[in-house]
Amino acid sequence: MNQNEGVAKFAAIKGAPQSVRYLNELRALDVLFREGAMSRADLARALGLNRSTTGNIIGSLMAQALVVERPRARQPGVPVRTGRPGIDIELDPKGAVFIGAEIEVDRLTAVAIDLCGKITRRKSVAFHAARQDPATGAEGVAKLVNSLIRSSPDSARVKGVCVAVPALVEGGNVRHGLLLGWRDAPLADLIKKHVPANLPIAIENDANAFAIAETYTGASRNSETVAFLVVESGAGGAIVSGGRLFRGGGMAGEFGHLSMGGSGYAIERSRTGLLENYIGKDAVLARYATRGGPEGVSLRDFFTALEHGETAAVDTANDWAKWLAQGLLHIVNIINPDLVIIGGSVGGVYPFVAPTVDAILRTELPDEFQMPKIELSQFGAEGPALGAALLLHQRMFSVDERAFYPDGGARGLFRMASV
Repeated sequence: MNQNEGVAKFAAIKGAPQSVRYLNELRALDVLFREGAMSRADLARALGLNRSTTGNIIGSLMAQALVVERPRARQPGVPVRTGRPGIDIELDPKGAVFIGAEIEVDRLTAVAIDLCGKITRRKSVAFHAARQDPATGAEGVAKLVNSLIRSSPDSARVKGVCVAVPALVEGGNVRHGLLLGWRDAPLADLIKKHVPANLPIAIENDANAFAIAETYTGASRNSETVAFLVVESGAGGAIVSGGRLFRGGGMAGEFGHLSMGGSGYAIERSRTGLLENYIGKDAVLARYATRGGPEGVSLRDFFTALEHGETAAVDTANDWAKWLAQGLLHIVNIINPDLVIIGGSVGGVYPFVAPTVDAILRTELPDEFQMPKIELSQFGAEGPALGAALLLHQRMFSVDERAFYPDGGARGLFRMASV
């Protein structure tokens, strides 16, 4: 369903002029987000509305401090004309703030983005969530979120928080966080106890959040089917098909749980023989130690050794590549993606071993099978936190998803749907 169809169907159901106006405001925000600054006339054409109606929409959005008027930027090589300069309409970055956070096994990360989807503030702290109960983890991430809220120029413009976790998620609950040791934890409710009242809280799987970041702003928007593999202490996955996140029964894409046989290198927080036991951070560092590398080193130390060509580090990376390739073979045979994006702190190993991974895939896949393109994520370790924030941004800008919420409509642009 396109936006115009969504507006028409919503109007038919609701039968209220304010509903159509509300959705047209969302459409205007979406056009300005995707296309950037434009004149009133160009915005009217993009919306398929007359200038009078478009003017009313712009007036309403300006009253809500969501858009601003600015003199049109002079184009290089275009002669300066006399008379009044042209005026463009564009999003006001200060119009809203969305906060995304991630609870990882050994750290917390949070980012704030503005109405244009740009990161304005970021913060990361060491935090051993796997050693804490869910209530302590919720308090820790809330403390980080509150620090971003306090540093916001206008805390009233903070419109929601979404927290990404390495776990199976249902609504605001963590159903099973294998690496964290959490089960059936009401994480959203636990966080709400420590943040400003009435601030919407959403919970998302970390790999799904990572996929949202890449799909919403990255090159993957041009691919039909994309598989995402985010490698941290464990390994999570997600699938985007036709531009939409594929959730299956709610928990699709858990590539890190692919059964590879054997036991793996890091099994204390997981079942044995899973893909994440071979390619996750703990597995990399354990494997590095067995090949002669020093024990107790950090992932950063490992990367330094790898960059210097240390034998133990190179051997570790090559073995990592073989197991990664085996996991990718399963993924490619099942969903046949045209693009695979690898992210997470351990994903940085991939550029060192890309030829090895490519050679294994070409050898093992049938000749008729199309080789997927494999890319390293454009985002660093903060990808899931950014994706969590962008999930809130996406919901605000989406006509299709918001048009049928029974309690939506004339309650304001910032009413966030339940996750």
